[in-house]
Amino acid sequence: MKKSFFRFGIFLLIVFAFITGCKENMDSVKNQSTSITNINAKKSINQTTANQAKELVIKRDDVTGVRGVNTNKELLIAIMVPQMDRFQLKAIEKSVKEELTKEYPDYKVQVSTDQKMFLELDILERKLEKGKTGEKELKKELGNIKSLMKEEA
Repeated sequence: MKKSFFRFGIFLLIVFAFITGCKENMDSVKNQSTSITNINAKKSINQTTANQAKELVIKRDDVTGVRGVNTNKELLIAIMVPQMDRFQLKAIEKSVKEELTKEYPDYKVQVSTDQKMFLELDILERKLEKGKTGEKELKKELGNIKSLMKEEA
């Protein structure tokens, strides 16, 4: 009798610990801060379109971070998705691309959910912010990032 009571108590303790641990994880996912960086380039490279696109995309519930850069004809956006939505990466990517294509029909829009693209665009944004990248270098960097995007697909 005592053994079965003891086993039942241990079982309840394990179930309680498991449920409590999962709940804390869900709360931390909900409380993640969204991440966006507005580029304020002082040179001739105008990043207004990328900034507006990032503001539009970050409003979505399934996006926690956005990085993006634009040229005169292209708009590259990388998004971070919460861990709980990682199974729908392609659907989210497609949805964001359609939304941005409607909003910016004059631009060739490319969207990626790959974390490497997010980091590469983050580095490029920082260079633009500091004024260390000219238009020629920007196009070269974007070419490298686009080739990485093609490898990903």
